[in-house]
Amino acid sequence: MPSNPADSKNGMRHPHAENASSPINVRVARMTPSARNRPIDAATCIQPVAEPRFPAEDVRNRTGKLQDLVTDYGLNPMVAVFSRTIPTDANNPLAAVVHKLDDLTSEDGWKDRRLGAYLVFLALKDEFRKDDSRDARIKEISQFVSGVMPKRVTVGLAEATEMPQAQPLVPAQVTAMGIAPEDDVVIVFYDKFHVIKRWKFKAGMPPGEGDVAAIEAEVAKHLGPRKKKSEEPKKQEEPKAAKK
Repeated sequence: MPSNPADSKNGMRHPHAENASSPINVRVARMTPSARNRPIDAATCIQPVAEPRFPAEDVRNRTGKLQDLVTDYGLNPMVAVFSRTIPTDANNPLAAVVHKLDDLTSEDGWKDRRLGAYLVFLALKDEFRKDDSRDARIKEISQFVSGVMPKRVTVGLAEATEMPQAQPLVPAQVTAMGIAPEDDVVIVFYDKFHVIKRWKFKAGMPPGEGDVAAIEAEVAKHLGPRKKKSEEPKKQEEPKAAKK
């Protein structure tokens, strides 16, 4: 994947951000440098663990079933977060990312522009149906979700590698989003299947407040100003009784 780090105002390159404009397709590749340098392509099939957007009885709630998020969200603008590590508590920096995405996709954010968001934990070493650790990973994600309590962010589990043979393969959703083996967290902002910007973070260097603010700034740059926060209607004063 060709990297193109975004330039900041002072001409310095942001250590985490990348720009891209390649379309999203489907591909599976081996873990080789040449594969990691391919143009962006994608299909993101996950097992949703938490789907706060819809009630449990709603047919659109796919918790416990496989779901292709890229296809389901279609041409809408999206912020996709991929993490190889499942946090053990709600104080992890990923919690701040989830809260910010809840804000960005709210009525007071860019919901009217159909902005959506999801978080995928790439915590399996093989396909979901073949990885015996899946139940333990789902339990860990559920504990994280119970502490963070996302309001609009879908949270799910997927494989980081596949093992059809002795040598591991990197599945489509990993190569598609430009996630390299050394990346612990990758955040991708894309629209109409084209990546607008990508932020990468290595283990021990999670997203900070500045990175969270940079995500909002990029969304505003691409989609326009956020919707003004709703104002409570002013109470009308009751007419005063005439003096006798």
